[in-house]
Amino acid sequence: MIYGYVRVSTDKQTVLNQKFEIEEFCEKKDSEVEKWISETTSATKKLSDRKFGKLLKHLEKGDVVIVSEISRLGRNLLQIMSILNECMEKEALVLTVKEGLSLIHISEPTRLRSIGGSGVGVE
Repeated sequence: MIYGYVRVSTDKQTVLNQKFEIEEFCEKKDSEVEKWISETTSATKKLSDRKFGKLLKHLEKGDVVIVSEISRLGRNLLQIMSILNECMEKEALVLTVKEGLSLIHISEPTRLRSIGGSGVGVE
């Protein structure tokens, strides 16, 4: 499953720009988001209380999570690294549009090719 994750901190902000960036990225890779996860919440909120926390629990091997930028995942580097580690342990791919990062467990190269990415492998 390919997930698009967009998050803003307040009701005064909009997820439209993030969604547009992800859609444009997917179009260039001849792919599309199958399910959108959108939320208005501060990254300081406990991960288990966020929609992204629920997604993280249910990720499976080969799933893809695309975010417009890595900062959408968490409030600080430690939380972001923890999230990325959990995704890699589950062998799910994380793509960031702005930074151009592809993070996946090394044993899953097929999914990378299917959306045209190049990956950073971690064993």
